[in-house]
Amino acid sequence: MAPLPPHLSGRLPEGARRLLVARLGPPWPEALLTAARAAADAGQEAEAVALAEAALDEAPGDTAHRLKIALLHARLARPAAARAVAAPAYGAAATDPVLTDLLGMTGDTLRRIGAVEAAVDVLRHAWRASPRPLMRRSFLDAALPAYRRSLNEGADTALLAEMAEAAAGAIAAMPEEALAELARLVEEAGRGDLLRTLGAAAIAAGDNQRARLLAAIGEAAPNEGGLLHLATHRPARAGIAFALAHHLAPADPAARFNAGYAALAAGDPDAAAAILAPLPAADEAAMAGAAWPSFGELPWPFARPPAGFEALLPAGASWPRIRLVTPCFNPGPWLEETILSVAAQGYPAVEHVIVDAGSTDGTAALIARHSHHLHHVISEPDNGPAEAICKGFAGSDADLLGWINADDLLAPGALHRLGAAFARAPEVDIVHGSSLPHRGRRILGHQTPLADGPDGFTTEALGDVFGRWAEGRFFLQPEALVARRFWEKLGGRLDTSLSAVFDYELWLRAAAERPRILQVPWPAAFYRIHAAQRTAARTALADEQVAVRDRVAAPAPPPARQDAIRARLRGAMTQHGRPVRLLLIDAWCAETTVAAAREDARAALAAEGVALEIRGDLPGAAPGADLVVRLLRAHDGADWVAPLRDGGFLGPVVGWLIEDDRDAYANAATARGLDIVVPSRAARRSALLQDRAIVLPALTPPCGTISAVDAAAMPAGPATMAATDREGLVRALLAGSVPVLDAPGLATLFTEAEHRSLPLLRPGETPPPEAAEDRARRHRYGQSLLLAPRLAALLKLLRHEVLQGA
Repeated sequence: MAPLPPHLSGRLPEGARRLLVARLGPPWPEALLTAARAAADAGQEAEAVALAEAALDEAPGDTAHRLKIALLHARLARPAAARAVAAPAYGAAATDPVLTDLLGMTGDTLRRIGAVEAAVDVLRHAWRASPRPLMRRSFLDAALPAYRRSLNEGADTALLAEMAEAAAGAIAAMPEEALAELARLVEEAGRGDLLRTLGAAAIAAGDNQRARLLAAIGEAAPNEGGLLHLATHRPARAGIAFALAHHLAPADPAARFNAGYAALAAGDPDAAAAILAPLPAADEAAMAGAAWPSFGELPWPFARPPAGFEALLPAGASWPRIRLVTPCFNPGPWLEETILSVAAQGYPAVEHVIVDAGSTDGTAALIARHSHHLHHVISEPDNGPAEAICKGFAGSDADLLGWINADDLLAPGALHRLGAAFARAPEVDIVHGSSLPHRGRRILGHQTPLADGPDGFTTEALGDVFGRWAEGRFFLQPEALVARRFWEKLGGRLDTSLSAVFDYELWLRAAAERPRILQVPWPAAFYRIHAAQRTAARTALADEQVAVRDRVAAPAPPPARQDAIRARLRGAMTQHGRPVRLLLIDAWCAETTVAAAREDARAALAAEGVALEIRGDLPGAAPGADLVVRLLRAHDGADWVAPLRDGGFLGPVVGWLIEDDRDAYANAATARGLDIVVPSRAARRSALLQDRAIVLPALTPPCGTISAVDAAAMPAGPATMAATDREGLVRALLAGSVPVLDAPGLATLFTEAEHRSLPLLRPGETPPPEAAEDRARRHRYGQSLLLAPRLAALLKLLRHEVLQGA
């Protein structure tokens, strides 16, 4: 046994010397450390400390030796000593896995004895040197209680951020209880960014359970959980829930929408763009779970995204100047949101001009309150919004022009996205994003103009008013900007004679010029739906739009489709050796019209080589007919055609639209499902034109339930007779009386010439003086409206259409 060196013999207490001499010999650093461990195991703390200190002095430059001594100090519950001994080894441990493990063991030992502050200091270096899940977890286990202690004297926000960083790197290995506690502390500290980082890590790792935990949604559907969090002002939790919903259902438009705007609210416009760019066109049902964008605790436009869009501008370029005009007259409660939605863009080169026609609802005071947001205000009478917009554009030298109505809003980032796109391609004529119809901030859909590409912007396509236009394939308007030079090429004007569809008229003129269109995959506008708006009067709007459309386009099926329909009709009406079988479907004809009148119709058509069957409803199997004709009301639709086809019926399907004066959109939708459309009113024929069915000239439908014999015997009536329906109309005419049309829709069945010659009166009108033959003429006209002559007239129209294709 080697004697102790004098320097050790003199510094060690008796007990320590005995331990060392009894057991060991040189090399002394290892001997001292082994003896120190033995003393610690024996509960001899003073001797263990003395031996440890001596061991360190024997080899202060040996890093592994130093860390072993630090670990022993931690075992002895001496955190300050352990921390001080370990600190010089931090640098070397960063590159040596053995040293890193020793450092981790020291920190974990300190944590177990409750010395969490010292443990955090040691483990911080350990997990960064070796970012394995075990190291991260050990750091988190120590850091959580250390952070909670710091709350008494001021939260250690740097430690909180480091915990989130450590946990995010190995999220699946983090204990759920610790992760939930970290999420709680982060949320209470107002660090939504850290919470979102954790959520993103869980989703990226495919750990949906931990993502749910971080979103705090329990077993709820993620999107619904996110909506609840938004309602209770927990935006970070909502953002995680929305991101998870999008991850689980990437084809869900509402989930994508919510996730995109959550990313924008988190200050990541690039991530928002990546998520929102593929957002497809969607209807109200698909967007039912979409949340109105909010930033912080306030909804758009009362708060703006935390990060700007300045990085979008190409190097060396300037932001294009954009002039937006808002026409208004007593706009109600929404003008303020319109103004704020432009101001909250933060776009440096926008000129917002308001043109007020002299509102009396407090608009002037509101405009004055927001005058610092406005470029110019014009307040004077005008002849409608088209004139007001032209006033707002007058004299402008802005690069891009657009208008936004006083009930609509720009969407966050709209001007930067559109402006940057134009800066990259200043040669384009129109630049546009998408739009979001809404009612009271409830998203009703996502409209993506020209979803199939700019080549679809043609006068022919725009002319399909009740098809492609009504389906939202073109601009709602506020999502589009027009280059000023193109506006000037189009004459620098809107049609001020139009009350509502002046934008449609502009697009028709624009399409004729084949403009260069740049599409930006970003929601640019919120289009408000409400009862008071001009475009809410659907029938009047449709009439005005169709009239404008008729100036330049008349929709029709493509030639190949027309040829196919006529070939089908020709085949049906050309039978050899037997009559043409015509099935008429109409409950009124089958059940209300008297049997004798139906027999009159069968006899009249039999003389034309046609066998007529009349039914009140669809047959249960394939009809034994060559031709099917159905009298259709406004909302009957065309869903009944598919079962006919599925049942094997190959002949033409003809719809006689007897309520074509009612819902224009419903009638147009019905027309698209047919082969041949027969309008009842000449004035409504144009509204039924589309690219699927051939539309024949208008033909007044059957109007009487009586037979020819009864009609001939109809006694003379008074000078005038009220008519409240088609039956009353025919009876008045058969009686020779002047009908007083006291029901909507009756008057429009006749032309102005017929109104004058019969005549036909409206309530309160006085009949003109009459000649004796006038009663006879009305009687004959009444006879022509009975079932048999009406069907004969229809047959004549169909045969003429056959000749058109011959």
